[in-house]
Amino acid sequence: MKRRDFIRNAGGATAALGAGASATAGTAAAQEGGGVQPDFGGYIDGAQGGDYQDLRGESEVTVDVGGGGSGLAFLPTGMWIDAGTTVTFEWSSGGHNVLFEETPSEASVSGHEAIEGEGFSFQITFDAGGIYKYYCEPHQQQGMLGAIAVGEDVPTVDTSNEPKELHELGAPIQAHWVGSATVLAIIVSIIFTFYVLKYGESANTGTGRR
Repeated sequence: MKRRDFIRNAGGATAALGAGASATAGTAAAQEGGGVQPDFGGYIDGAQGGDYQDLRGESEVTVDVGGGGSGLAFLPTGMWIDAGTTVTFEWSSGGHNVLFEETPSEASVSGHEAIEGEGFSFQITFDAGGIYKYYCEPHQQQGMLGAIAVGEDVPTVDTSNEPKELHELGAPIQAHWVGSATVLAIIVSIIFTFYVLKYGESANTGTGRR
């Protein structure tokens, strides 16, 4: 086996893998990172669940109360809807309620104060435009928070340059798995290159014995 050939081929394979991973991540960020979202004033930053959905154009939507792996999330955690949209709050686990902490001044909505169990639901039609912030009283300190933007006349933020976590991109994997998989792929590539050069059919890449 020629040492220089091995180093050149292994290095090339490693660089190609690294470039491919970077390109894939960059493309995903470019595709998913853009757009404008309602400005919830940081209310749901760090909240359980943490997902956001633009549901304008839908006349009826559902909020999962007590969803997520922890059972302490409103899903979606933040959303944008049209005025007149009916939202169904549907309990997927017990021990929760829905109380509004902030609503537009002209809004006449109220949450559900009683603690309810799995299968319970109630509806609110959001007619007044603006930002609505709500929480589950027993689990507020654990981050069970939600927010709803209604109508077009709401404060917004440009999210086009914000990095996205893998779960926000819809990938059901953890970030450290990507790094581990990349390292493993590089190691496999180096081993493959070594054996191709050492035991390949070419007379120039073998050990020199016949």
